[in-house]
Amino acid sequence: MAKVKICGLANYNDALDATNLGADFLGFHFIKESPKKVSEKLVIDIVSKLPPFVTPVGVFANEDQKAIAKIVKKCGLKNVQFNGDEAPEFCKAAQEGLRVKVFKYFKLEGDESSLLKMQPYIGHVDYFIIDVSYIDGETVKYNFALASKAAELKVPVFISGSLTPEDVENALEIAAPFGLDADTGIERLPKRKDYDKMNAFIRYTHGLK
Repeated sequence: MAKVKICGLANYNDALDATNLGADFLGFHFIKESPKKVSEKLVIDIVSKLPPFVTPVGVFANEDQKAIAKIVKKCGLKNVQFNGDEAPEFCKAAQEGLRVKVFKYFKLEGDESSLLKMQPYIGHVDYFIIDVSYIDGETVKYNFALASKAAELKVPVFISGSLTPEDVENALEIAAPFGLDADTGIERLPKRKDYDKMNAFIRYTHGLK
């Protein structure tokens, strides 16, 4: 059974639905440029109402370590995700100094040589988040074969990139990842998740029909 991370959450109802449906991780954007950026106040309110078995993740990009530490402490976060140019040493410092688990995001394109940029992070992060999507004409497709190679790096891998419930079967069968990350592929509106899509995504990823 693969893990599920629902990311880009921007309201309590979606976070509660994701929790009740069985999501393992809930992602909240603190990236200044993100259209899904949320306030510390909102996340504090949401996290305080969620059961302890669900893990909130603060998503950052090229943010100052002190600012991250402040948000982690105020919001009660146990996990952070870095989507920017953070060096392996930066990730390790956050891991040890903040006592959090660290997700590191990579956009992978082309062949297996793109995996080389992930190798310096082995031993410095707890999870990899990899986006293996690409555009073919007007269609979003996925290089799940490349994702399967990333899974050989001995760091638990989550696959991301506008995944929909229809993509789950291929992702699991071809890549056998530790988990799948859903965001825009299960939205009804910007900053609003589609309950039925989220339900299907979580059930399929957890091996249910």
